[in-house]
Amino acid sequence: MIRIIFLTLLFTNLINACSLCAVYSPRTDVSIHIKADKEEIKTAKVTWTFAAAFSDELLKLYDLNLDETFDEKELTMIEDALLAYIETKNFLTFISYDKDIQKESRKVDVTNYKFSFDGKSLSFDYEIRLNYKIIDKNKLHIRIHDDGAYFLILFDKNKQFFNIPYKVKKEYKPNNITYTIDAPSLANSNIITKDENVKSIEEPTLEEKLTVEEKKKELTFLEKYTKEIKRYLIEIEKGEDKLALVFLLFASFIYGVIHALGPGHGKALAFSYFSAQKSSFIQAFSISLATAFVHIIGAFILVVVSVFVLQSVLNSFIEDSISYLTSLCAVLIMILSLYILYKKLKKKSCDCCKRKKQDLFFVLTAGLIPCPGTVLLFVYAFILETYLSVLLASIAISLGMGIVIFASSFLGLSLNKVSAKSHKLINFLEIVAPIFMFILGVFLLFGSTI
Repeated sequence: MIRIIFLTLLFTNLINACSLCAVYSPRTDVSIHIKADKEEIKTAKVTWTFAAAFSDELLKLYDLNLDETFDEKELTMIEDALLAYIETKNFLTFISYDKDIQKESRKVDVTNYKFSFDGKSLSFDYEIRLNYKIIDKNKLHIRIHDDGAYFLILFDKNKQFFNIPYKVKKEYKPNNITYTIDAPSLANSNIITKDENVKSIEEPTLEEKLTVEEKKKELTFLEKYTKEIKRYLIEIEKGEDKLALVFLLFASFIYGVIHALGPGHGKALAFSYFSAQKSSFIQAFSISLATAFVHIIGAFILVVVSVFVLQSVLNSFIEDSISYLTSLCAVLIMILSLYILYKKLKKKSCDCCKRKKQDLFFVLTAGLIPCPGTVLLFVYAFILETYLSVLLASIAISLGMGIVIFASSFLGLSLNKVSAKSHKLINFLEIVAPIFMFILGVFLLFGSTI
């Protein structure tokens, strides 16, 4: 039983690893500082603090001078990408000010905004002009929520401040805050009273006073190659190194090999497919290369749609698309395996035309899930405007991946040819291989839905 559980976890990891992407739903902690005088609620300063892991991913993407931090130009690029996503969505901010919480939000009047980086996490500040007349028993309700499910927004309970000279009742929830104002006599309200739940804007919390030093995590071998590829692209864009393109293609090829050697990427599927099929090594090589190129083409299409249709790479489109494509591939793999098993059990031979269609079906199912590393590479292309270099680098990555996939295909095909000498063994193999393919499809489907 323990062995079965272990294998289940192992295959789930192997199959789903390729769908991991650098772009994901980041946790975003929100603090709000509201200022008011005796007559009006003046402004609300909102601060989004992004998770350190998300900031690290953006650093890999936007650190154009490779100095391990963000300069003003790089912060502006991130700001533009974020604004393209949130400006048309009322800055994802819902505001109600009335006796009861309204269904429709007031239009937010943002006066200024700014991105900043403290060496660990990115923050985005924006100030909302309110100018709401203070009315007794009115509720000021602020909610920040992303319907697109890109940002996981959570209000920091200890960083919600309302600086107002009246008593208020605060109701806190993970993604919203509601203040009920108690000001029965505004004319005689010269004495400032304060509810224990309301903190002055100047009052720092213990959490704010503490600073924590975090060690920078060691880059993996694959991440180092990603950084090298980006460095060469920057040198090509600046025209600083005549040999930069040569080094870029070499680094991209090695990246493709190392990337494909990792979990997933169709190796187990290719092995089982060619174990069950009578084929030639030339066919196996061409199918392996085609699978790798489809892998790259999928990444290119996602980034192009994200940039030109959605006008931003900061959205959930890429993440959602990878999840849906993974599920689709899983179902197609299961159908293909059942078809191969059906042919074997019915002892039906496959003519040349049907075999080509079957091979094409395999290429699409094994290669349709986009490569996350190449997603990042195509994003670099649009940021640095090094389109030809990225195209050549993508081809080099495909060749590197194709060789590794072919190695798996070669092993599967060799096993098929060796087994052909024994009638019983080849029958057993041609039945077990599609069953194994079906199991891989099940794990892929399971992994894409968790």
